[in-house]
Amino acid sequence: MLTGQQIYDDGVLRIIRTGTPPELIVSGEIDESTYPGLLKALANAMDGQGELHVNLAGVAYCDLAGLRAIVQMTGADDGSGSRRVVLHEMPVQLATVLAIVGWDITPGLTLEGRANAGLHGQANAGWAGLEGRAGTSAGLGPAVAGTDGGLNGDGQRCDAGA
Repeated sequence: MLTGQQIYDDGVLRIIRTGTPPELIVSGEIDESTYPGLLKALANAMDGQGELHVNLAGVAYCDLAGLRAIVQMTGADDGSGSRRVVLHEMPVQLATVLAIVGWDITPGLTLEGRANAGLHGQANAGWAGLEGRAGTSAGLGPAVAGTDGGLNGDGQRCDAGA
């Protein structure tokens, strides 16, 4: 059982806050209906803090607006860029979207660990050595945006002509 303060639960999305610096443990679905709850939880957790950890292992679905809200907590979009957001156990589909839109290189964003197998079906492919490296995207961009193919819905490589 998770210990901490439950700060949001509408039956679809559940967010628990633990630790110092604050960590949000997010589970369920982030969509249009749960987006306001996510925004409030992020703002409250980051209030006056320079670092926020977000565990996404329990996220079954997250739309682009939800992912953007999490990434924007770094402050990079408003020029402040003074906050660090550490994403833990990010599901492969979210990591793929993060890389495709280029947010994986957002200053202040750190990616640690993975709930699922790495990109291209290889455990931790493109994630080796990321632990503790703020704002890094080692291996993510080229692995997704390479000229020799992309990824299918299962995160497997789809090479041209293969």
